[in-house]
Amino acid sequence: MAALFLLAACSGGSPAPTPAPPPATVPAATPIPSPTPGPVVSPTPHSGSGQALARFDAARAFAHVEALAVDIGSRPAGSEAEAAAARYLRDELQGFGYDVELQPFSYDTFADAGSSLEVLSPQPLSPAVYPLDPSANGVAEGQLVDAGLGEPEDFPAGTEGKIALIQRGDLFFSDKVANADAAGAIGVIIYNNQPGLFAGQLSEPSAIPVVALSQGDGDALLAMTQSALVSVRLEVATESGPQRSQNVVARPPDGECRLVAGGHYDTVPAGPGANDNASGTATVVETARVLASDGEFDDVCFVLFGAEEVGLIGSERFVDSLSTTQSEPPEAMLNFDMVGVGSRWLAAGSPSLTDVATAKADEFGLDYDVPSSTSTDGGSDHASFINAGIPAIFLHSMFAVAADDPNYHTAEDKAEHVQADRMAEIGEVALAVIDTLLSGR
Repeated sequence: MAALFLLAACSGGSPAPTPAPPPATVPAATPIPSPTPGPVVSPTPHSGSGQALARFDAARAFAHVEALAVDIGSRPAGSEAEAAAARYLRDELQGFGYDVELQPFSYDTFADAGSSLEVLSPQPLSPAVYPLDPSANGVAEGQLVDAGLGEPEDFPAGTEGKIALIQRGDLFFSDKVANADAAGAIGVIIYNNQPGLFAGQLSEPSAIPVVALSQGDGDALLAMTQSALVSVRLEVATESGPQRSQNVVARPPDGECRLVAGGHYDTVPAGPGANDNASGTATVVETARVLASDGEFDDVCFVLFGAEEVGLIGSERFVDSLSTTQSEPPEAMLNFDMVGVGSRWLAAGSPSLTDVATAKADEFGLDYDVPSSTSTDGGSDHASFINAGIPAIFLHSMFAVAADDPNYHTAEDKAEHVQADRMAEIGEVALAVIDTLLSGR
């Protein structure tokens, strides 16, 4: 998530990718036995015909998670694996009867080309890092010093020639780095103040190498500096240039996008992205199947966005295209991002939609939270719609505590950790919300 609403990552603030090698052929996923069922609700009636639709099938949704996270794997923006995932999603949605296109777009990318951090002593470690954009390339080796939040007074005497460990927060990244440079540091490591790795931007190129580090790894290094001299080797290697990605856009036959349901299908390079965001993508696809099951479709479009993890680029491109593809903008957008792991639901966004969603969640007996902000800076694709004046809601199985998803943005974000019944819960709520919105005209 962007960079994620609560984690400032799953967002548009996640590491940019290095294109992955083409995967082998993508076999069809085999549905697994249905897991423990979610909330007991009646099938959502079709707003036009009154005919009952099919039910949301958790096993079908989980099969899509497996196809994306297991058969294809990591899907960084611009990679062949991301393109393979787009083709898979196109074929699935076409099979339900939608008119589906791959909507290509290009963007400038800043990519890691092999940056690393090695703890040389007192014990060898190699935590994952990501360079800040645009950090200076280069190698810095020396003693690690705790520099707090990076205020000028936080740098200890003798910082010159050493590498500063700085916590994220309070100051702009560029100010932290400028203060470190002024104190004589030869490199900077900024560790997150919330779970997960992050991608940060500097207002101008730095003179010294700068990387981001996860909260957990940062806390471990900080504890190490308090009991021993810590020696590290920091290397930043980056590249930039044009990149291509694509959205998967499914429209009802002869229909416009009165409502849009969507989520991103790309991942950070670090892992297979089962929860972030194969879970949201799978929920969108299964919701599309349900709404097509009586052959009427309504004016609901389903869009799977590329290049979310590098800045919400796919959703921005889709919103930009609406003025030329339909007569009126959509009335609402539902965004599904990370819905397979967590302890309770988050419904963020436009009050006109969160009111409907929470009323339905109450009917189904689900625990949820509604933040006070409309979350235009929420690090996921709903923000692109809200910023364009289109009401949108962000549906997410939130982290009440960091332990809810310790695999976020890591190689362990695997299908085995996704709870299919969580996807079924949010799928049923979404179908009820969509029916309410369609019935409102």
